[in-house]
Amino acid sequence: MHFSKTAQYAIRVMSYLTRYEGVHSAATLHRELELPYKYLTKLLTQLEKSSLVTAARGREGGFSLARSADAITLHDIFNAIGEPLHASQCILGFEACDASNPCALHHQWLEPRVLIDEILLHTTLSDLNERQHKL
Repeated sequence: MHFSKTAQYAIRVMSYLTRYEGVHSAATLHRELELPYKYLTKLLTQLEKSSLVTAARGREGGFSLARSADAITLHDIFNAIGEPLHASQCILGFEACDASNPCALHHQWLEPRVLIDEILLHTTLSDLNERQHKL
């Protein structure tokens, strides 16, 4: 299992805003995180619409976290970008994979899927930031 490029970028942006408090322009985020500018601005718009970041307009404007880092989970970020992770997702990518029509890995993947969902539901930006500093 891997996260989409959009999910990876969103986590990087949110982690940066956690680590470096204050207001940061899209240009600064683009430069510091080396993300494609147009992609980044679309992503920031999604995060703002989901109330995860606040946008301040004007010369001194930019983006900052809309609430504290310990109140934003990875699950919140995935939902904001339209990629909710559900325990029902198939590891092999099949749309019709459930108990009545299981894929070859359905039963083996059931427990890890639930554990991953739990991690995403309970891991906050503060948790990520603390773990990053320990590395």
